[in-house]
Amino acid sequence: MLKLSEVMTNFQTIYRKTLLFFLSLVVAFFCLGGTVGCLPAYAALDSWNDNADSKQAIMDFVNKVNADGIPIKDRIAVFDNDGTLWAERPHYFQEDFIKSRLSDLSKPKVSQLLKMTQKEIEKTGGDPISEEGRISLSEIPVFSGLTTDEYNTLARSFLDNIHSSVTSEDDGNFQRFDTKYINLTYKPVIELVNYLKENDFKVYICSGGGIYFVRSFSDEAYGIPTEEVIGSAIKTAYDDANNTVIRQLGLAHYDDQEGKPVGIELFIGKRPLIAVGNSGGDFEMFKYTDSGVDNSLIVLINHDDCEREYEYNNVPGAKDPMTQEPLNESLDYAQDHENWIVASMKDDFNTIFESNPSRTPPMCN
Repeated sequence: MLKLSEVMTNFQTIYRKTLLFFLSLVVAFFCLGGTVGCLPAYAALDSWNDNADSKQAIMDFVNKVNADGIPIKDRIAVFDNDGTLWAERPHYFQEDFIKSRLSDLSKPKVSQLLKMTQKEIEKTGGDPISEEGRISLSEIPVFSGLTTDEYNTLARSFLDNIHSSVTSEDDGNFQRFDTKYINLTYKPVIELVNYLKENDFKVYICSGGGIYFVRSFSDEAYGIPTEEVIGSAIKTAYDDANNTVIRQLGLAHYDDQEGKPVGIELFIGKRPLIAVGNSGGDFEMFKYTDSGVDNSLIVLINHDDCEREYEYNNVPGAKDPMTQEPLNESLDYAQDHENWIVASMKDDFNTIFESNPSRTPPMCN
């Protein structure tokens, strides 16, 4: 017959095991609820190579933000879109979208629209404007008169086209992929977006591309809602008769180069702690972020993998042979600034695209 002390010991053991069992169920329930917060920190960036200095620098910075108790309201991160969150070669995807629209129109209509585009460019006062900015301007007359809902439907539908099915004579040596445009998102960068969210950052897109174009897919492709998208915007007007918003002629906000800090101030109202981009078009956004607080991190995605993606503007100090302007001012500046981190797609990413799409012929010689 068991003694009372033995009975109590057995009871305590059973109680302890039962409690642990139910606690494990609770933890499992919340982990399966769709967050990566239950995983080790490194697991949230598992498409980044473990020995990548950029990965460690990102994690060290986020850990410091947490340790320093930076208020959640100040945890702002901004990401460029083209070439940062998804591919941008041979052409910006928005440019392909515009061309697809023009292909459905008559030659006289196309000629008229191109003349209108030139007028929009001239309205900028002759100031230097990036290729991405020209695309935003060229879209103004092509889609003028549509409601924003009509435009969003057209833009999102276009992204279901196969990337390699929309070729043009000026693709150069950039071979297209045999998959939908919407699939050409960078898995490691999307993981970075999610990792920052799990550490209480609010993540915005700050793109030189059209704000409505990016909003048509941002939530689906990146998990970034439409209200957290900043981009170049055309003028719009409310149609009282139909309760719709109509796209008009004219540029409301140019969001590339110097326009990016302006857009951040306009839409967010405070400087970010983290900025992620890939080109000279992000340079002003990077400097604006870096000059605001003691703790800031700049992450530059370097396109140096011709096998799995593309190789361009990836050499520090390189200049345009025609203009002698830097090919990537952001990359040049990053070489001697400690908190400007260069993430090599070739060396730091063990995966680039989720589906590992094929293309023919391959890029590298």
